[in-house]
Amino acid sequence: MKFRFFVFFLALAALLFALPARADCADDACRSIKKILEARSGNFSKIKGKPGLDPRGDPVWEGTQAIADLINHCTINKRGEGSHYEYRCESQESRSLENAKKIADGVKAAFQSADPMLVWFEDPAALALADIEGFHGTDGWYGGYAKNKAMLARIEIVVSDATGSTVVVTVFAKPLTRRDLR
Repeated sequence: MKFRFFVFFLALAALLFALPARADCADDACRSIKKILEARSGNFSKIKGKPGLDPRGDPVWEGTQAIADLINHCTINKRGEGSHYEYRCESQESRSLENAKKIADGVKAAFQSADPMLVWFEDPAALALADIEGFHGTDGWYGGYAKNKAMLARIEIVVSDATGSTVVVTVFAKPLTRRDLR
């Protein structure tokens, strides 16, 4: 009798702990972000696509994991911020700042669903860019952990009078420590 109760209790506990892990991502965008975050530990080798070169001559790979329904073009850059690999996704240029903000909000929500512990900090570089003529309205955030200020991702809306608005999402292979963020 005690053995049956013990087995029942173990099965119930396994079921209770397994359900939240499956239910934490409700949409494809969250699942895409989760795959990108999980690939960080292997320098994104699991999601590398076609090899190529960026304009500086550094190796770059077309990313095979886009952010579903939000951004389709992603690459993996060998030299990112902090001289580590980074996974970078860019939306197509749009004349509508509202559309870019909608994409950025969708990406932030997907990150929050994939990792509820993330805290968002304003990006001082994006704020400085917004002060330059032709880039007014540029905004950006770093997503990371408040306790040690380790930054895992950056989302930036770049507004340009010449080309329009675009959303740039970067996931760093190794967390950056940004002491200058409040």
